[in-house]
Amino acid sequence: MPSSTPRRRRGPSASAAHVAERRAATVDRMSEQSAPAAYPAPAPHVPGARRNPVDVTVAVILMVLGVIGFGMLAILSTLLIMMSDGCGSGTCDYTLMTIAWFVALLAPPIVFLASVVVTIVRIARRRLAWWVPLAGAGVAAVVWFIAVGLMSLSTGR
Repeated sequence: MPSSTPRRRRGPSASAAHVAERRAATVDRMSEQSAPAAYPAPAPHVPGARRNPVDVTVAVILMVLGVIGFGMLAILSTLLIMMSDGCGSGTCDYTLMTIAWFVALLAPPIVFLASVVVTIVRIARRRLAWWVPLAGAGVAAVVWFIAVGLMSLSTGR
């Protein structure tokens, strides 16, 4: 006796469509998981973070004064080579004197230039920056005085 409900026939077209749907869903899931982000999302704007105009003004003034001051110090450092004038008796260490002279000439401007870069970065990030040129000038001055002391030591007096 045949049943009154017709049997569903599962043909190749029905299963092929089902397999194609499953493959498409799998490919979609894989592409969502493995796709790299193009760019990170921008940082949200914080309304309370404002630039302090006094800090920026003082930092810029200190940077300008530092550039002028260390330019003058570079000119003064070129005159340090005259320490070798008293080396007639051959008691001087010329190697130490030359190294100390180059340190006195080049290291302070490099140190101060690094502090200027750090100051600009701190200003851009809205952080307190006025102290960085002062610290850079202090470190550069200490390096210069150490180099001058080494030059004086190299003369043998």
